[in-house]
Amino acid sequence: MTPAAARALLTAYASARDEWLTRTVPTLDAQSIWLVGSLATGTADDWSDLDLIVVEGTPALAGSLLTIDLPANGPAGGGYLGAMYEVAGLPLWVDWYLWPRQAAIPREARPLAGTGTQGPRDLSATLDHLGCGEPGPPPDPQAFALAMLPLAAKHLARGNLAAAAGMIAMLGGAVDDNNIADALYDVLAQVGGNHPAVSLVHRQLAVVSAL
Repeated sequence: MTPAAARALLTAYASARDEWLTRTVPTLDAQSIWLVGSLATGTADDWSDLDLIVVEGTPALAGSLLTIDLPANGPAGGGYLGAMYEVAGLPLWVDWYLWPRQAAIPREARPLAGTGTQGPRDLSATLDHLGCGEPGPPPDPQAFALAMLPLAAKHLARGNLAAAAGMIAMLGGAVDDNNIADALYDVLAQVGGNHPAVSLVHRQLAVVSAL
């Protein structure tokens, strides 16, 4: 893949990500929906994923390629689901925070639908204040690796080599600062199988490598 083709694909992804959000929010059955993360704070880039708080509602999982259920990543009385979708030929990761009705909304959250009361804390501090959900069973190793590889690739694309290397090591890969891109491909090869997310993750690694 040429750098020009990679840049065009990434630009199309960022536009399609925003369109996906606009299209999906009206379909959600929830008391309110809030955007958090970099897109809410104005620090997003073309690589950014979506972080959504769904208050007393259900995430849109139809059409997702894989999901990770980690209730301990969400608030007590709520939960957390991560899901991957195909958007413009690349993987879009959405963090779905399932939020209890009575809990304050993080201060940086941007309302997308409904109303609610924002508290004085950011997302991380709000989760600490509310307490986390009960730990659930570990996710499927293949699904977990496919979920984490795009995140590691984004760290590499942004120049955060230590974070990328740490995630590769967590997934069982061997890496140093000189072969991070190769290590990402090696971990993906170890995942194997015919999971529908494999080709998307491979394409994202190609974009990162080209840029």
